[in-house]
Amino acid sequence: MRSESNTFASAIQLWLQKARDTRLPRPFIISNIYFFYYLALSIWLPFFNIYLLDQGFSGSQVGVMTGLYQAMLFVVVPIWGMLADRFGNRMALHIALFGAMILVWHLRFIPTFYLFVFYMTALAFLHHPIGMLTDSLAITYVRHSRRVSFGQLRVWGSVSWAIGTVIMGRFLLTHETATVFRMAPAIYGLTWIILWLYQKPADASRVRVSFSMTELKEIFANKRIVTFLLLLALIGIGISPIYVFINFYYRDIGASNQLIGFGFALMALSEVPFFFIAGGWVRRFGAPQVLLTAIGIAVIRLGLYGFISSPIIAVLLGLVQGLTFSLFWVSVVEIMHDLVPEKYRATAQSLIWAFHSGAGVTIGNMCIGRLSDFLAMQKVMLMASAFTALAFICLLLYFRSLGKKVSAGQ
Repeated sequence: MRSESNTFASAIQLWLQKARDTRLPRPFIISNIYFFYYLALSIWLPFFNIYLLDQGFSGSQVGVMTGLYQAMLFVVVPIWGMLADRFGNRMALHIALFGAMILVWHLRFIPTFYLFVFYMTALAFLHHPIGMLTDSLAITYVRHSRRVSFGQLRVWGSVSWAIGTVIMGRFLLTHETATVFRMAPAIYGLTWIILWLYQKPADASRVRVSFSMTELKEIFANKRIVTFLLLLALIGIGISPIYVFINFYYRDIGASNQLIGFGFALMALSEVPFFFIAGGWVRRFGAPQVLLTAIGIAVIRLGLYGFISSPIIAVLLGLVQGLTFSLFWVSVVEIMHDLVPEKYRATAQSLIWAFHSGAGVTIGNMCIGRLSDFLAMQKVMLMASAFTALAFICLLLYFRSLGKKVSAGQ
């Protein structure tokens, strides 16, 4: 038996070595990692809140579980950054992918709220770094080769998200929601196998994804940076309903799982062209103006959701996601890069995620979950619109205090 096991292990090692020796183009491999990772994510995440509601959990409990998952960004970024710097980005990504595959498979077996809270903490620890580490892998290659842009690699994640949500929305018309936890791990496993094919260019320097306390002290000593990060957290609270939690709203106004999947697909596809043109808009109009435009459109969008009761019209409104999401992220990154010295830009990127998604969206998700227990989601959307409008005013005053140009070190 041991001999057969050793023979099998040797065969696997030989296959992996031959696969890596095929020298597939690195952009092709990275694009496929993005494609299949986001495909796996699209199979379960858009329908996760719906699954929890179907299992009998309250809106407040769902808000706590998803909020805790989001809040783990604060822990994930520094720990996995250190692991990636110590053992290599690809090895860290291997561990995270394999762990996520195992934990997502077992999600359907968790019976109680408190066990779910514990389990979501573990899942978040392993799942959150996958996107960050994949981005680092892609940026390392882009900086080395300069033959493709980061956007040309990352766009395949948006494409697969659109494909996955449409297929799963249709599939779940005739299948239980729990089925997603059997399908998604298979795609995670395929992504894990594809990662084995990637070899970093020998002379490429790895993009560092960790940061030190010295960097944090210097960054937080700058009041303008701290104020901007706090504003990003406020914006995250306001616009949190147009992230994954929008499925609560769709379900509340009578949308089927198929229509919910189609809605997520439309939003993902609308992001694609704006990721390509956002850079040009930032150069032409300035990052502050583009960011204010994105937030202003989000205020209007949330307000319209408060009055729309037709599921089809609500889903079609998701076509403006490219304006409220793509423009937001491109302009925010540009502003932060202007505010911080170049040597701290990797840390600044992590802080954007930590404050906007880790803090803002987390608080927003918990509030949505609580409010959904006794308010219709249309009213929640109106409240979110009003809160985002307040954040918009604060952001406008912030930019006016800086003047027309945001410059580093000021």
